[in-house]
Amino acid sequence: MTGSPRRRKRRRRLALGLVLGLATAAGLSAACGEGYDNNDGELAVRQRAKEMCSCVFVQRRDEAYCRSWTKVTPDVAKPEVDYGRKRVTATALAFYRSVASFHEGRGCTIDQ
Repeated sequence: MTGSPRRRKRRRRLALGLVLGLATAAGLSAACGEGYDNNDGELAVRQRAKEMCSCVFVQRRDEAYCRSWTKVTPDVAKPEVDYGRKRVTATALAFYRSVASFHEGRGCTIDQ
């Protein structure tokens, strides 16, 4: 190795810290079990469907208000409100889809 003993020791500490950090992140990821698997598209549609449903059917706000209230950046999840069935379907990037339905006394839940 090149460099002073002090530099080598510092490099080893940095490398060890990096390895431990990555191992911790991998362990936390595995400990979370089922979830989104870092899938921002899936998270975006589920959040938008659920929040839009709650805004429209629980809070009884108008659709225009709810669209702006639930909007995130980038605005990839597009919601569609079905007033007859009391549900909201959100889609993003033509790959992701989620549905949230209103249930009297329980509020809105994510169906899929």
